[in-house]
Amino acid sequence: IAWGITAAVCDDVEIYREQLHRLEPDRYRVGYGWGRMETRRELIGVRRSTPLEKFIRRTRHGPVISDFSGAADRNEVLSLRWTAHDASEEMRALYGVNRARDWKEFHESLGHHGAPTLNFVYADRAGNIGYALAGNIPRRAGKPDLLPVPGWDEQNDWQGYIPFADMPRIYNPPEGVVASANNGIADSAYPHYLSHFFEPPHRFRRIGELLSAQQKYSFEDLAALQRDDVSLHAKELIVTLSSELAQAAGDNPLAQAAARRLLAWDGRCGETSVAAAIFHVFHHRLLVNLLGPDLGEELFGAYVEILNQCIVPTDRILGDAGSTWFARLSRSAMVALALREACAEIEQALGPDMSKWHWGKIHTLQMSHALARVPILRELLSIGPLPSPGDGTTLNIGFYRHSNPYAQTVGASLRFIIDMGAVPRSEFILPSGQSGHPWSAHYADQTRLWLSGKRIRML
Repeated sequence: IAWGITAAVCDDVEIYREQLHRLEPDRYRVGYGWGRMETRRELIGVRRSTPLEKFIRRTRHGPVISDFSGAADRNEVLSLRWTAHDASEEMRALYGVNRARDWKEFHESLGHHGAPTLNFVYADRAGNIGYALAGNIPRRAGKPDLLPVPGWDEQNDWQGYIPFADMPRIYNPPEGVVASANNGIADSAYPHYLSHFFEPPHRFRRIGELLSAQQKYSFEDLAALQRDDVSLHAKELIVTLSSELAQAAGDNPLAQAAARRLLAWDGRCGETSVAAAIFHVFHHRLLVNLLGPDLGEELFGAYVEILNQCIVPTDRILGDAGSTWFARLSRSAMVALALREACAEIEQALGPDMSKWHWGKIHTLQMSHALARVPILRELLSIGPLPSPGDGTTLNIGFYRHSNPYAQTVGASLRFIIDMGAVPRSEFILPSGQSGHPWSAHYADQTRLWLSGKRIRML
């Protein structure tokens, strides 16, 4: 058999507000009574300094995390409940998966996995394919919002975990395809709440597009799919704003040329794409102008920091010209402003010649050793910066944070392809190398192969 995993990003955490007793701060409200916190003293060794002393308080839900915020509240604290704090058997699951000979043995082994939640995809030499979600997911009384919940209300306590037998899975679907891209897992008919935090659907939909384009696929076809850099998000947002873009440039020749490139763009985010550079800077300026005035710099930075969580909500706002978010500045005026700002920003960084506005010049990847945090070692131990394609919604993912545009922070940590045919074939590649030792010959010997789409043969 062959198998792979992606992060399922299910909601496996709860943050509880704990109400403190006014006279005894180590007691907290539980229903109509009071419980007492556990306290544990920790000494953290610090090189060439005295140990750091910390006291860890714990409620019935878990550790009190607000003790480390530096902003004490005499009335409430925040505690954390996380599935990974419970005992589980990940090694038993991994042992079983690696010894499984068919779908039944494979799927049974996944029942021992606890945290984090993972999507498992499966194939075997008999031509069977499958998908299964694994990991502990809390059963809640209702669908939660994104805010801390009152810990004294026992309705907010978890009601165990979703039984493994009820977890989403498919085996030999009629479409003949299984895929996973951190996307939403089940539709509204599924009886249990899974998550608010799934990634936008663009990568999953792009896989569907590519795998429905022809009947048969070669090894190299699937290798090309892994490196696909078409951004459905970018294409769809440009269609949404096409009328405004067509009129946004005014008498600014540079903005006129930028708008023409965007409206004619196929959505490919290659390293040398000019339109990709214009779009991503334009989109960033759109988000800043749309959200910044109301959220403020600090809250805006926190909101856009969480991977792609801001994409779907802001696209929904941008798709509605009558949204209250445009009360201060109309959508057409905001598009025009963002386009002018984008052109000015790129011109300052790359010069006035638009033909040289390559995406890979501003969208770069740098892989850093842990010791590269020491400034004098940073250049010596880092790999890059290197020009990088893609964005946060492409299959060849090149995610960057809007709090620090446009430096890539998330990408493919492993690519592998396995042919389960009569003559097995398996190839893989890592973004850096097998070794974490900077002076090893294998510290960065796979980077150029990874960037060029090449692989190393295993079978």
